[in-house]
Amino acid sequence: MFFKQRTDRYPCERVNFKMKTYLTYIIIFISLFSFGQSAIIDTLVLPDANLFGEQHYMSYPLIKTGNIKVDSLINIDLRNKYTDNKYETESIDSSLIKWGHDGITDLNFEVTYNKNGIISLNISAEGCGAYCSYWTEYYNYSTITGNPLTLDSIVNLKNLLSEKINNDKNEQFQKCFYELKEGIKENEAEIDSATYKIALEYYQNCFNSFNPNNFSLNTDFLEIIVDCYLPNVMKNLSPVIELKYRYSEIINYLIIKN
Repeated sequence: MFFKQRTDRYPCERVNFKMKTYLTYIIIFISLFSFGQSAIIDTLVLPDANLFGEQHYMSYPLIKTGNIKVDSLINIDLRNKYTDNKYETESIDSSLIKWGHDGITDLNFEVTYNKNGIISLNISAEGCGAYCSYWTEYYNYSTITGNPLTLDSIVNLKNLLSEKINNDKNEQFQKCFYELKEGIKENEAEIDSATYKIALEYYQNCFNSFNPNNFSLNTDFLEIIVDCYLPNVMKNLSPVIELKYRYSEIINYLIIKN
């Protein structure tokens, strides 16, 4: 079944929480030493975000490669992308505090790959307006140059692999289109034709906006991320597209060492 249930944990009004103007640093040493350069990840913790009387701590990554210029390139680019370039003139600390005041109620991150001169990580957040929504974004950088990485710097796409990725994407989306239509037929008493048309439009937009450069490196596999978010009233109709490729399966196309 391809439907993914995405339920909001609670409806809520716009959250205006207070946050102290100081930041606490907790250093997490992630040293996956291999045949390449690994980075150290500092966790920037924003304390005292009070939500419904509960204590919440929001964690944000700061990358340290041992090269100040590279660190600056990565951390500023990451901050700008994650905050939609809203606070480019602010320090990273200040910009995150202001960004958090816009209604962010939870923030955390995960480093999934940190070796061979590459770091791959994702940042997850929850924001509350009329409803609370949760999302994850993915980032990949060279810890040698500080530059963001595209998929063609990881694997050779000028061959059958590119064709396979497109075929897999098309096949899974077609299955989702079919199952959406069949699911509506089975539940037509609960889901009307207007809802189906709206969901179908979201599916089509997700298909058309497919971006192979939205990817994540993991210990054993490469995953191309396809997130297709539907409005809260139809979250349960969100399609699930999984494009995962084990390194052992695509070894002939890999540019990076693994």
